[in-house]
Amino acid sequence: MTKYLKYAACFLLLFSCAENSNLPDDFAFRGGYAQFTTKPILNFNILELDNEKVVGSLIDPNNNITNYSLAIHYNGIIVENVVVLTSFPATLDLPLSTIIGALGITNDEVRLNTKFTLVATITTPTGVFSGLSPLDGGLGGSTTTRLKNPEFMNAVEFEITFFLPPAKTIRRTSFEEVAVGANDAVYTRNGGEDETLDLINGINPPFVDFMAVGTTVENELGFNSEYVAVPGISSSSLGFSSERIGVTASLENFVEYPDGKQGFHAEDADGTIKITFDTVNVPLGQKNSGVSFQAFFGNTTWEEKDGIVAYLNVTKDSGNEVIQIVNLFDDDIENIAGKWNEFNTGFLKNIRSYQLIIELSSGATPEYFYIDNVIFYEPKN
Repeated sequence: MTKYLKYAACFLLLFSCAENSNLPDDFAFRGGYAQFTTKPILNFNILELDNEKVVGSLIDPNNNITNYSLAIHYNGIIVENVVVLTSFPATLDLPLSTIIGALGITNDEVRLNTKFTLVATITTPTGVFSGLSPLDGGLGGSTTTRLKNPEFMNAVEFEITFFLPPAKTIRRTSFEEVAVGANDAVYTRNGGEDETLDLINGINPPFVDFMAVGTTVENELGFNSEYVAVPGISSSSLGFSSERIGVTASLENFVEYPDGKQGFHAEDADGTIKITFDTVNVPLGQKNSGVSFQAFFGNTTWEEKDGIVAYLNVTKDSGNEVIQIVNLFDDDIENIAGKWNEFNTGFLKNIRSYQLIIELSSGATPEYFYIDNVIFYEPKN
């Protein structure tokens, strides 16, 4: 019986709590420790770095802090005394721009996998305590890391992380509004076989041009196709007269399109098919936007001049620019052939308008392309 009483006494001592705190005595009664009163937001929108900040109310559960100092730890860089508090309860109001500036980096250097660790140094009458694991200093030497369990909402060591907000569509096309013919239908071109010029729709599908019926998000983008001669792309002949080029519903070594039931197909042009999409204006006041599309490449041997180039003609307040999305030829195509691939700019800053151009170069029938799911987007509110 005596043994059991001793165990019971030890159990009560271990889990007794300090006054005005839910922290067990043996964890932090004599140490320096700070808590948030409510769980703070520490995961931030990477597109709003200039507007986001760490905000929270801090308490001193042991009523013994004489100085609380926060340091930033990032990639081997330590910046001390970013925040200094000397009385509690206290309000923490730390803009991310202050953190980024203190580290000497720019917003563009902050990535989705970036982590800023904030570590407190707490001074009490009995010693100086660091928030680094293990908590050390003071009378006890090292304090248990259980103090950092989520339920304690510790303010001695915490991390700032980032997320990318979901996107919403400005304009798009999956080539669903374009009429299609039989899967083996061919496009018969205008002009000479290897003549660089604008292609014109025939009477029947497949069609290589499309005029948008409206300018809202519900209306698919228009596009225009050209043929561009490429010297030496084929050893047998240059250019084409009739080939499977244009919008189709055919399924070739895949079971479905990324979006809808149709896409733009090109093969064996013995030159380049250049597709220019309608200009898309970014909504007024929107600083972040981007472009994505998906492509499927035939699983075969691709040659030096066979491949894809996609780029954007953009306008900014500062002028016009060309932004390349993808440039893949030869082995680079072979490495990703036989499956749908997404090409995505991610969010770009301060674009006012986009014009997407995709160039598809092929010198043989097995070297084929499908393009689908072209999207111009902005962040959701």
